[in-house]
Amino acid sequence: MIPWQSVSFANIAPEPSAGIGMCRLVAQLDGEKVRRIDPHIGFSHRGVEKLAEGGTLLQGLVLADKLNRSAPFSCTHAFALAAERLTGAKVPERAVAVRMILAETGRILSHLRATANLAADAGTDVVEPLARQASERIGAMLDVICRGCPAAVFVRAGGIANDVAPQTPEILFRWLTRELPSVLSEIEDLLTENAVFKSRTVGVGAIDAADALAAGFSGVNLRACGVDWDVRKKEPYEAYAAVPFEIPLKTQGDCYARYLLRLFEIYQSMAIIRHVSEHLPAGEVIDPDFDVGADGGLTELSRRFELYGNGMKTPAGEVYAATESPSGEFGVFLVSDGGARPYRCRFRSAGFPVMQALNRMTEGCDLADVRVILGSLAVQTTEVDR
Repeated sequence: MIPWQSVSFANIAPEPSAGIGMCRLVAQLDGEKVRRIDPHIGFSHRGVEKLAEGGTLLQGLVLADKLNRSAPFSCTHAFALAAERLTGAKVPERAVAVRMILAETGRILSHLRATANLAADAGTDVVEPLARQASERIGAMLDVICRGCPAAVFVRAGGIANDVAPQTPEILFRWLTRELPSVLSEIEDLLTENAVFKSRTVGVGAIDAADALAAGFSGVNLRACGVDWDVRKKEPYEAYAAVPFEIPLKTQGDCYARYLLRLFEIYQSMAIIRHVSEHLPAGEVIDPDFDVGADGGLTELSRRFELYGNGMKTPAGEVYAATESPSGEFGVFLVSDGGARPYRCRFRSAGFPVMQALNRMTEGCDLADVRVILGSLAVQTTEVDR
């Protein structure tokens, strides 16, 4: 039994230090050792789910996008899939391919940022300039590919807002072969065998497969424990079943394993983008029943204006759709009563189960390791709070 006099409490906030949103951690300490961590969330809560129930399916995309701004397209992609299952929309093959390219590009962007944040939390800022420049390059590239359409509404029920730029395959080829590999190589040189970085991450924040499954982990945080689970493989959506790629695994379940897996997954995302862009089909990019563009005569324009403003009535029922977002499984549950607005809308956050297990992962660690552990988990509190 530790004497009460040796126990102290520390308020750690805001966390994550380099993420989006914030939470408060109350640490119970014995000297510099953590006895217990209590995460206090809710600082970013905006009632997004209830707001989505008051809007149309197209308006709900904007709300879903705000859950995880560091991984563009990830949340809107899942929302669009759920809306399509509810309405029976038929997505053209070209739109499916473009969605996959954008989803994997967003994964690369998110993993780069998470790696830079982890490096900074572990005490080195040398990766941050590399990740920032690479992120800016990706943002500029997406702006050209999407023709200036905001990421929040580019992926939508029935397809995508507009066709991508004609030079998209050339842009992607140059990025994947000349620009991104050098960035990844430099990051690996700086971190992978860096003795200081490894001393702060190897064996730190470890969790085994049984505990991770019990807590509801998914994505990198689960695969770092050796569990072979990826929604793209196990419950394929879009055309992932037809694209060859591997799911890297580690078994240590610590901060270093999560860092390595994010780098490995970037290479797999590059392979997916390369494959899809080389076989990009021609054709339409959105189901005509869901097109809200301005083309056509006065009657068609009136129909599209009505669709944009009032939405489309959906069959009564309930659906669930999930995607493998960069943070893990992100799901959308929609219930319709036959109207144009969801009767119920609920989001399955990838980060919420992680926050539940944070106390288990930090018990007995040094106080200085708390930020490193949280950074390795890449939690976005705006997604956790909803």
